[in-house]
Amino acid sequence: MFHSLSRFMVMTAALVGAPWCSAREWKDSTGMVKIQGTLLAADDHEVVIKLDQKRKEHELLAVPLENLSKEDLEYLKSQEVTDQLAAEGQKQVWELANGMKVYGRLVRFVEKDVSLQRRRGRLYVNDRPINNLPEVYQKMIPSIVAHFEKTKFTDHIAFDRWVAAQKSNVRTFHCEGVMVEFPNGDEYALPLFFLSPSASKLLNSSYEQWKSERQQDRAQEQAAESERQNDLYLQSQAMAMQQQQQEMMQIARLQLLMNTVAAGVTDMWEVYLYPPNGMFGYPISVVVPARNSADASAIALQRNPGFVLGPVRKISGY
Repeated sequence: MFHSLSRFMVMTAALVGAPWCSAREWKDSTGMVKIQGTLLAADDHEVVIKLDQKRKEHELLAVPLENLSKEDLEYLKSQEVTDQLAAEGQKQVWELANGMKVYGRLVRFVEKDVSLQRRRGRLYVNDRPINNLPEVYQKMIPSIVAHFEKTKFTDHIAFDRWVAAQKSNVRTFHCEGVMVEFPNGDEYALPLFFLSPSASKLLNSSYEQWKSERQQDRAQEQAAESERQNDLYLQSQAMAMQQQQQEMMQIARLQLLMNTVAAGVTDMWEVYLYPPNGMFGYPISVVVPARNSADASAIALQRNPGFVLGPVRKISGY
């Protein structure tokens, strides 16, 4: 990778000294379910909370906004939350394969074909002259080619020789990566192989899940919802990983079935469900009132056909 690329990508950030969002108690709209944890990310549909007491199966919990209490919804609208989430995103630091560091927030996964062709003595990238691309992408192109061609370009002259050797043939490279939002608000797609081996390994399972869901035949509305969900969960997992400096934390979606309450039922159960065998997907933490674990399991499975039953436990709070 050229030194000029390293200098361009390592952007200095005026890191805000605000503390991380503090842990608090979250409640559902009925007040019966309570969650102790720290807000990591939020959008117009869900929040993701890092649990104070992590479960064996997951450490992060995605909660639909419609399930939260009015007090929690007001809290999410506060300027305090807006400022703290923005500050936390700026604190993310990702190490590149060459040892350099990038300040930026991971916002979503991306994949794209990069096609190169020499025409009339000029290099075109996806039918655009390379000089018309943003500077950061101009500097990425030689490194992308070097990766797939398993070679090294010591300077621009060496890269220009490679381009000339292709004559007018189109060379296409399929890049898989993440969109990074830099502290100044600019977003750039960064191939996963640009990241350090440890960082790309941590992101790989989440990327494979995202890729699998994109390949499923879904209606446009379902595809958009899946994309929104995957973006939010990536942001949350990346934030948690940066805080803990450890492996990617597992996330589960909370599903409250409070409308199934029967007369005389006072016990609350958590039924953990795994995605169908052979399919990528997020597990579901179903919270349901029931007389016993068998009834709770039956209700959860009926509501989520195809999912596989996991641990079941009685809870007094989350």
